[in-house]
Formats: sequence, C-alpha cells, structure tokens
Amino acid sequence: MNLIDVHAHLGFERFNNDLDEVIERARKANLKLIITSGIGPKTNRQALEIVEKYLDIVKASFGIYPVDAIASKVKNISDDVKRDIEEFDVDEEIRWIEGNKDKCIAIGEVGLDYKVVPGTEELQKEVFRKIIQLAKKIDKPLVIHSRNAEADCINLLEEARMKKVVMHCFSGKKHLIRKGIELGFFFSVPPVITRLQHFKTLVEIVPLTQLLTETDAPYLSPVAGTRNEPANVVITIKEIAKIKNLSEKDVADQIYKNAETLFKI
Repeated sequence: MNLIDVHAHLGFERFNNDLDEVIERARKANLKLIITSGIGPKTNRQALEIVEKYLDIVKASFGIYPVDAIASKVKNISDDVKRDIEEFDVDEEIRWIEGNKDKCIAIGEVGLDYKVVPGTEELQKEVFRKIIQLAKKIDKPLVIHSRNAEADCINLLEEARMKKVVMHCFSGKKHLIRKGIELGFFFSVPPVITRLQHFKTLVEIVPLTQLLTETDAPYLSPVAGTRNEPANVVITIKEIAKIKNLSEKDVADQIYKNAETLFKI
C-alpha cells in the first residue's frame, strides 16, 4: 500500500527534537508522501527547509492561516492552542508564494476561522478572496481551514469557481458536506476519526473517490493528549475501510490515486 498524509505541520515545535525518527516511522508505515503545511512567512520557509532535508518523502504547502493573516490589524489576537501569533503583510506573503510557486504542491492552510476571532468575518473574507485568486492564478490546490465558517468557505470557493479544493478537518453539517461533494471538493480525514463520530459520518457520506488522508500532526491524534504524526495515517485507512466495507489496500490505493490527480504527483 502507498499511503499519503496531505496535511501535517512538521515545522511545529513539537517535532524539533525527533523529526528524523518521525520521518523514519512514516517510511516504515509505507507513506510515500507527506505534505507539510506552513501558516505564514516563518513556517512557509521552514517547510522548504524540511523538504530539502527529506526530498524523497516531503513536499511543501504554503499557507496564510486566517488568524495570523489579520493579526496586524486586530489587537490582542490569540489562538486556542499555545503558539505565537505571527504578524505579517499578507500581500507581501502572497507575492512571495507566487514567486516560489514551483517549490510548493498546494496553497494551505488557508481559509476562515470564526471561532477564535469573532467579529472579523469581513476582514477574513477579504484576505481569503485574495488567496483564492492566487491559487487560481498559479494553478495550485487549496487546503482549507473552515472552523465555525464552513458555509462561508464553501460559498466563497463556489463563487470563485474554485475546483481544486481539500476541505481539511471539515466539521460542517451534512448538507454542507453534500454541497462540497457536488462541487467536486476533496475531504481529508484525520486519525481522530477513531474518537469522533462526525468524521465517521463524513466518511459514510463522501465517495471514496473524494476522500484523502491527513494527520494535521501534531494535532488530531487518535489518542487524546498525545502528539499525532504522519505514520498514523494507517489508522485512518483502517477506519475508512471498515466504514466503506472495503479492503485497506483498495482504500489506500484509491486515496493515493485521488492525491496523484489533485496534486499532480
């Protein structure tokens, strides 16, 4: 089986001390590709460094995280995880991404987050529209963060006629899942499916031809309170196979085929 993690954050601090071992476990678990995602200037450039070190298995996705994207315009902004919020010029970073488009496989993670910074909806939408246009211009898939903003994310993507889309860790209601399916979007499923019914339901609804596997490592672990890592994609494959009543190999092969098509790998 060839496995893929379409969304991880290998540049985050929790991997500082043992990334070599994490990558080796991923190789032993038959992962052929890990897409490490940036969320702003610092982590986008870290993603490039990680790719250079692990050329055989890692590719980069350049992101502009919705919380950080408005940090320079909103006072006292914070996230619900312990990390430093990076203030930067969004337009400048968009230009950097365009200038380095051949070094990334996707744009993400990007999107909207109404949970952490309520009251900034229009400001976030303004940034998101710019990023959507960038993705269309350089012909890259978008990896979407849509926390408490699922309907607006889908509507803006539909409005822009964006076709190459991964709904990362999608927590929207069933009718929004179905709308995403109709629009041809992909849905990436994390290992936390083992303990969250929502993702089991999502897998029941979404055709296998529109599913992908992710970890969001170090987050969304199958075991509460532990660090997630790319090797745990195996757990997601097992769960999807059970729900779809298919063999793990058939599931893994189709998901890898989906990724090959979407990311041009």
